[in-house]
Order: sequence, then structure tokens, then C-alpha cells
Amino acid sequence: MSPRYYLFTAILVAFLTLTISWWKQKQTGREIFWVMVKVVAALAVIVGGVLGVAQVLAFFGVAQSGFFL
Repeated sequence: MSPRYYLFTAILVAFLTLTISWWKQKQTGREIFWVMVKVVAALAVIVGGVLGVAQVLAFFGVAQSGFFL
């Protein structure tokens, strides 16, 4: 993968973490860290779900393998 995707993902995680921390009025480093962990976990679930659906569609012949890239 291109480094630009990693940079975009890092910026997205940082933006979401800071936005949610500000919205929920989290102030300590520990609270902000747990918000970041939840953001990363949510993104992992979303990406895993998309990859899983892509694999199922490829398995049933609805789409070609690798169509989501």
C-alpha cells in the first residue's frame, strides 16, 4: 500500500479522536487514549466488515476477487 493511505488513516484517527474527546469533554491523557483505542477498534470492525462482504460476494460469484481495491 502507498504511504499516503497510512498517512490518511493516521490523520483520520487523530481527527476522530480529538473530535470525540472534545465532544465528550475528555481531558486526561488516559481518557483520550481510550477514545483513540475505541476509534481504532471501530475502524478495524468497519474495514473487516467490508473485506468480509467482499470475500462472501467473491465466494458466491457475485463479484470478482479483489473488486473492492
